[in-house]
Amino acid sequence: MISLSYCLKMAIASLKSSKLRSGLTALGIIIGIAAVIATFTLGSSFTGYFTDQLDTQGSNYILIAASKPNLFYDSQLDIVRNTPGVTGVATDNSQTGLVTFANEAKNLTVLGTQEGMIEILSLPIYDGQMYSDKDSYVAVIGKNISQEEFRKEIGLRSTIEITLYNSESKEYVTETFRVVGILGSDETSLITGGSENTLIAIPTHIMQQMTGENAYQQIYAMSDSREDINATTDEIERRLARNLGVSERDLDDDEKIPFMTMNQAELLEQVRTLTNTLQMFLLAIGGISLVVGAVGIMNIMIVTVTERTREIGTLKALGYSSKDVLMLFVIESIIISAIGGLIGTLLGLTIAYIGANILGLPMAIPFSGVLIGVGLSIAVGVLAGAQPSYRAAKMNPVDALRDI
Repeated sequence: MISLSYCLKMAIASLKSSKLRSGLTALGIIIGIAAVIATFTLGSSFTGYFTDQLDTQGSNYILIAASKPNLFYDSQLDIVRNTPGVTGVATDNSQTGLVTFANEAKNLTVLGTQEGMIEILSLPIYDGQMYSDKDSYVAVIGKNISQEEFRKEIGLRSTIEITLYNSESKEYVTETFRVVGILGSDETSLITGGSENTLIAIPTHIMQQMTGENAYQQIYAMSDSREDINATTDEIERRLARNLGVSERDLDDDEKIPFMTMNQAELLEQVRTLTNTLQMFLLAIGGISLVVGAVGIMNIMIVTVTERTREIGTLKALGYSSKDVLMLFVIESIIISAIGGLIGTLLGLTIAYIGANILGLPMAIPFSGVLIGVGLSIAVGVLAGAQPSYRAAKMNPVDALRDI
């Protein structure tokens, strides 16, 4: 039996003698592996980015949203506040109001909330500070409201007029507010979607006075730890449901509960599911490319065996065994696949790097994915080249020499 080094030399010499054919054979593998590596890398970058965003934005928040109006009042807020594991709460009421500054009026969304919202959602302070729950006619506005919405820039200590509809008196109520803080960031939060840049927030009790509504649309709570956030969410849901008249047998039926809950851990799981689904879809496309590449290798190897019939007959006549011939052709297939896999890996990483820069994502290289990609390319080469190599090995030397 010939040595492995000798097989390698002969395989490399054969590939060099037909560079165009070898390059076209490797092309399918290059495209397939590049697609797989780029998908793995971008998928890891997406997941890492979203995970980091959720880790840094929002302090273990829990959202409780009413499914119908006039559901949450102070009594329900106290239930959430007194639930074990809850370290902070804030409410959310909003109404479209007329905001006037420097004789210019715009219809904008006004939010009534407490100072705790800043900590719960980690809202970024661009300038100034958040008002306290003891303050009255003060407002915190988003950076876009401050700099872009009106012809003149609204700065700290500027005064704005806000007009809201009072559902009790059936009249519009106008009050003057002093701007004490500006919210906003150049980076978009996954939790708020950048809504803090277009936010106008006023104290909850002032919002209630102006609108005549004491109900809360949403309640935000902060869990004391990420590990216990699901248990805390479940306990909040059970306590609120019982308080709102949901029977014990219906506590596990989401359709019978008049509100919905969501926490940071659930949002992270949804993000991971989304990125994994996208990654599997792209991997399927890469897999199709690999199949095409494997078919290409098989076809080229079959043609190669046919073209090299005399060479195979000569080798066998000189004493090369069927195993020797089999090894020669399998090694050729492996070399083509390995070269294609290496080039495809580098191409895939380059594509992922460019894509990550365009999308503003951190570059996360999954080394396990790279190893799988290269190993997969070699496996494809072995499998695709097996049948043609076996055919070459089984050739009768007399028939091979005669079939010229």
